[in-house]
Amino acid sequence: MAIDPCTEYGLALALEDFVPVILAGAGALALARTCGLRHPRVAIPAFAGAVLVTAGGLGKALWKTLVAAEPCRNVPLLEQLLFPCLAFGFAALAWAVVSLRRDAVASPVPYVAAPLIGSVAAVLTGSMGPLLGVAALGALWMGLNAATHARLLGRHGVAGLFVAYLIGTLILPPLAARPHQSEGLQWIEQGVNSVVQLCFLIGSSALLRHAQTRSSSVSPSTSAGALS
Repeated sequence: MAIDPCTEYGLALALEDFVPVILAGAGALALARTCGLRHPRVAIPAFAGAVLVTAGGLGKALWKTLVAAEPCRNVPLLEQLLFPCLAFGFAALAWAVVSLRRDAVASPVPYVAAPLIGSVAAVLTGSMGPLLGVAALGALWMGLNAATHARLLGRHGVAGLFVAYLIGTLILPPLAARPHQSEGLQWIEQGVNSVVQLCFLIGSSALLRHAQTRSSSVSPSTSAGALS
């Protein structure tokens, strides 16, 4: 039996969905900036990836708000854009973070191919499942490499924040996909998601501060060497 989206969400619950989206978007932008400081070649793709991830989340949150409001307005496109945006966005961010962790620009081929293959599979199957899989793998690979990079820097607390993000990324989607959830359970899931995305934001911001400190300390010596 199909669920009527106009009866699935309360307005307060729908509005709260903007919180993890904003936290995740800010974290993605901070992480993209970190990667761009170290490897300028990845700066624009990483920023585009962060924007896509944020746009996809905002579209879904706006869709929830519209169907929860009176009168209910269902705009399916806002919901359907979520997984394409996440698939391409996380692929771009994963490529940038892998390059950051390796301290060398990685080949972009796998990160371009994965969302494209997922898109073809989604069209052929008439399902967003393949794009969901690509998005999940991209987010996990991004988080794992961010955690590894933080650990290599000796920032074990920051690495732990990314591990918390990884655990949330693994656990929350299956919970959220279950049908016929009570509003109380949805509040718990969205609250946990907000905490998970806050961990991601704090971790990404810490890496950005480290990159900015390193960049500012390296620049004077580089300039002096160029002038001598």
